[in-house]
Amino acid sequence: MYIKINLDYNSLEPYIDNKTLMLHYNVIYSGYIDKLNKLLKKNNYKDNYSLNELVDKIDMFPLEDRGEILYNLGGVLNHKLYFYEISDKGNNIPYGEILKDINKYFGSYDNFKKEFIKKSLNLVGSGYTFLVMDKTGKLQIINTSNEDTPYSYGFIPIIVLDLWEHSYYLKYTTNKEAYINNWFNLIDFKKINDLYIENKKSLF
Repeated sequence: MYIKINLDYNSLEPYIDNKTLMLHYNVIYSGYIDKLNKLLKKNNYKDNYSLNELVDKIDMFPLEDRGEILYNLGGVLNHKLYFYEISDKGNNIPYGEILKDINKYFGSYDNFKKEFIKKSLNLVGSGYTFLVMDKTGKLQIINTSNEDTPYSYGFIPIIVLDLWEHSYYLKYTTNKEAYINNWFNLIDFKKINDLYIENKKSLF
């Protein structure tokens, strides 16, 4: 059965309040894990694939369960990346391979940040904003709705911002823009750069 990642921090104050962090991690994220495992157990799944590989293997499941499996699988994948890539370590300055390619595709980190914020503010309803890599290695910013995962569209997610209201409403209420801007203080580029290098190796 699949398990959620362990947090390597206890607090993300003042940018994300502790109540939101704990509810988000212990209730929302845990709920997706529990529902996914329950559905997979129902279908006698034997943990043959990684979570992202499972997206491409959805046809192995009965048609009536595929939608619910994909929804909860997306919820697990999206939250796993979200919680992994934010931290209290102060590593929010980009460097290394990820910075080199952000500069290549967006001109500068400042330009990337502006485009990412604009894309985030344009998201309608619940969902996520991602920096993704396509199969040629090109970086781009996309939005997904609800719990859709970029893997379903042939993209590899590199950076993710959760824009469901449960990720910010207790602290920011309707001020989503403040949440988005403050989230940039929590991005851990050490983790992101390591993950990015690993994913690039899988393509080339």
